[in-house]
Amino acid sequence: MFFNTRSAVLQTISAANFLNFKENNPLAAGIAFANQPQYWKDFSKLMNSDYLVDRRQGVKLNVAEAEIADAVHDQTNKPKAALNYILRKGFLPTQFADSFAIASGGATYYRNRVKMYEKEGLSTKEAERKAYLDFMDTAEKSQQSSKAQRISMQQASNLGRVVLAFANTPSQYLRLTQKATSDLLNNRGSKTENISKIAYYSLVQNLLFTTLQHATVGLLFDEEEDDKAQAKEKIPNVLSSMFDNLARGAGVAGSGVVTAKAIAMKIHEESKKKRSNYSDVAYELLTFSPPIRSKVLKLRSAGRTYDWNKKEIKEMGWDLKNPAYLAGANVVSAFTNIPLDRVVKKANNLRGAMDEQNALWQRIALSMGWNRYELGLPYETYKTETQPFSNKINIRKIGTKKIGTRKITVQKIN
Repeated sequence: MFFNTRSAVLQTISAANFLNFKENNPLAAGIAFANQPQYWKDFSKLMNSDYLVDRRQGVKLNVAEAEIADAVHDQTNKPKAALNYILRKGFLPTQFADSFAIASGGATYYRNRVKMYEKEGLSTKEAERKAYLDFMDTAEKSQQSSKAQRISMQQASNLGRVVLAFANTPSQYLRLTQKATSDLLNNRGSKTENISKIAYYSLVQNLLFTTLQHATVGLLFDEEEDDKAQAKEKIPNVLSSMFDNLARGAGVAGSGVVTAKAIAMKIHEESKKKRSNYSDVAYELLTFSPPIRSKVLKLRSAGRTYDWNKKEIKEMGWDLKNPAYLAGANVVSAFTNIPLDRVVKKANNLRGAMDEQNALWQRIALSMGWNRYELGLPYETYKTETQPFSNKINIRKIGTKKIGTRKITVQKIN
């Protein structure tokens, strides 16, 4: 999440969590939004409320970030104090995107809730007070939170900290789905509302988040046939990720199911090859613990980058395009938790965003944090003594290659 602009962008889709089939249904929310002076007044009130200010200042977005911030807070040790400053500044994009999503989606909910209470006979002041409390309750149920009452015993355990990291939101969505299912089966509340909650939190929100994360939508709208084909090839991965999100919300047992699925899929994939190599199957065991998997894969990526680009690394020297920078940053990040790799990736993305040969939507996506391979762009080819740097000219597609769960295009410079 550190300086992760893609995470910040994806955070904003949770604004839709405030819609319902009662006072803030899509039509009512649209009418409230159409009253622009009142909407922005409510937005400003919620954005600057004690509740959202506390979320931003306390980095109270999920368990991992809250613990990081607390661990280095008020330290007399200068290096730790510096790390505290870096961490807090690095989380700013996600913090403000989180607040923006809550305030923008909550503004229509708050205004329509006020109107509902006024119709019930409450004074405007009392209606606003109750509407604000309802707003906070809805936000806490549907947004990321590190508050103790929103964390399960599994998440708070030592095992949960290792296995269920980054699974806070899926857990909250699953709880909302389970409650709506229970209410539907026991004839509690509105059937329409319960069905809509089940569909939204288990399917719609999940599908929207996953397709955006995989950049599938952008590829589908690209004019290139190869990009459209690549988008269609991503569909199985999107469905697999959706299943993983639902399963991880179920806790440690769900994470075990996700790991077993990953191992089975890898074995099946290798079994179809003429020359099967099952050595990578062991890496799928790391799926059980996302933090450990992340560290191991960073080290593995650094090793492969050096192994595959030895000649280029030596020849490029201090050139900012040298792949050695990312390899070294991955090693530093894996061993020290200092997110240096984020800085290098951001620099690479911004360089791609300024490349006029890329489509406009690709340049925008690169600036927001999506990677080249997710956008259907070829990997950068590094300059050598005989071949100048190029990522477009005289490149010929010769096939595809699977690295882990990723399928990349293998290209050759003619």
